[in-house]
Amino acid sequence: MTRKRCFQEGSLFKRGTRRKVWVARWWEDVIGPDNVPGRIRRSEVLGTVAEIPTAREAKQMLSDLLRKVNSGEYQPQAIWTFRRFVEDRWKPDVYPTLKFSSKKFYDNMVDTHLIPVFGDTQLRLISKDRVQSFLTMKAQADSSWKTVKHIRTVFGSILEAAVRDELLASNPVRKTRMPRHGPVEEKAPIESERVKELIEKLAEPSRSVASLLAMTGLRIGELLALRWQDVDLQNGFLSVRQTVYEGHFDEPKSKGSKRRIPLGPKCTEILAALKPAEAAPSALVFSTRNGSPLSRRNLLNRQLKPVCKTLGLTGANWHWFRHAHATLLDSVGAPIGTTQALLGHSSSEITRGTYIHSVPADARRAVEDVESLLGTRGSQIGPKWTQVPVQPGTGNLLIH
Repeated sequence: MTRKRCFQEGSLFKRGTRRKVWVARWWEDVIGPDNVPGRIRRSEVLGTVAEIPTAREAKQMLSDLLRKVNSGEYQPQAIWTFRRFVEDRWKPDVYPTLKFSSKKFYDNMVDTHLIPVFGDTQLRLISKDRVQSFLTMKAQADSSWKTVKHIRTVFGSILEAAVRDELLASNPVRKTRMPRHGPVEEKAPIESERVKELIEKLAEPSRSVASLLAMTGLRIGELLALRWQDVDLQNGFLSVRQTVYEGHFDEPKSKGSKRRIPLGPKCTEILAALKPAEAAPSALVFSTRNGSPLSRRNLLNRQLKPVCKTLGLTGANWHWFRHAHATLLDSVGAPIGTTQALLGHSSSEITRGTYIHSVPADARRAVEDVESLLGTRGSQIGPKWTQVPVQPGTGNLLIH
């Protein structure tokens, strides 16, 4: 039953001896942890007596504070703590709809970043200014801009759920801004020779894993979830039906991720060599001795990273081979739609903007091709060549 709200005038008093301040008090309607309406006594320091010399000015400030409370649009705020809301309301509602990998991601964001700071804070006391200071602090510490963005997104989603449950009047996270994005380190170009060199240095099973990732564009979870019933060596195709993360099998990332990928002769040769004589259709292509899926983390730390360090190759992980596949498809002239379909992207913008890295040789060749198209009309564009000092060996403009 909703408590009938009465108009409040609040109360004022002075506190302190050497430094006297005006203190305002009033009652505020709240929603308790068990969804039971209640009232709590609120108090707030308005300022020092030196700053607010008369009671009339102090009463005017109190009236301004109570205007929202006395309005007909006022919604009771929750005294739930952030921790209790996450554990008792948000996770039970959201987690049943998520994949295992998504749950792990949310757990990391909440347990590592949000609970230590806001865990014991009541939802109603999480203000825009406090959230903004928190995000700025994270950006100035050791968190990357992308991590801060993820934190803000998760935080906003949780408090938006509190708004939908009518435990908050508004979402303070939505009112904040991301900290300024610092300089972004330019991605190193992916060259086929470097990819080949890395693969050749790897030991098995990482060599086969890396080769197939680079030549098919599969995600590492999709490859490690591949079963022999998904592989058609005779017709040269494989079907992506599942993904695996830390031993948990699930649906692929998106609807477009369920796809059929053609296999070239080299991929077919690698898979044929891996296939046991009596392979069960449901058996994994890559597995441990007891038939469980390989650990991507163990392969990364024990085989891939040490070789990358030896070669001086930075930024390479299992997902790097997927980027390499997209880049090499682009370098051989594959249409963007074909690349999008092979990678299983829902949008060509993701394919173009995130996965395709410029290959220096292709960039140089493209510029030279443009020059050749303009070469026959060179005398009509800009100053004549006879008017421009030309040094030996600079006949063509090359971009490095």
